Amino acid sequence: MFTLLFAFVCPQIFAQQGSIKSDREQKGLLGAVAKIKVESTFFEEENGKRVESERHLREESEFDRAGKLINSNEEHGFGDPRPCPVKYRYDEKGRETEMLCANSPEEKVLEKYSYEEDSRGNWTKKVTFMPDGGTFRPQWTLYRKITYFD
Repeated sequence: MFTLLFAFVCPQIFAQQGSIKSDREQKGLLGAVAKIKVESTFFEEENGKRVESERHLREESEFDRAGKLINSNEEHGFGDPRPCPVKYRYDEKGRETEMLCANSPEEKVLEKYSYEEDSRGNWTKKVTFMPDGGTFRPQWTLYRKITYFD
């Protein structure tokens, strides 16, 4: 009886272990990332031009070689800009590209995102765009400084 139970349960256990993501992978990071530092800015009107503010620290996280989070300091700041339940569209790398109003029949876009990457495929700059009439304007930017294990 035990052997029969073991034969049915073990493959499921081993299959689940393969799908468990490390803390580093859950943050969407690729490769042997040791540390990340995330800073944000916002855009404001100044003398008739849109200018980017000074950077503000949002997160510093450190990972061990296996990808486990060993140290983290996060500050949340933007509030919740969601006037309705939301859903997201993603690019081929699994990154959010648009936030949409889920209960809107025409899927109203609330935010759009663009990314810049480093040579290892991790994003280092993420710009959030908000609707402004018939176009989108930059609203804030996140900057990530990534340190890799050698």
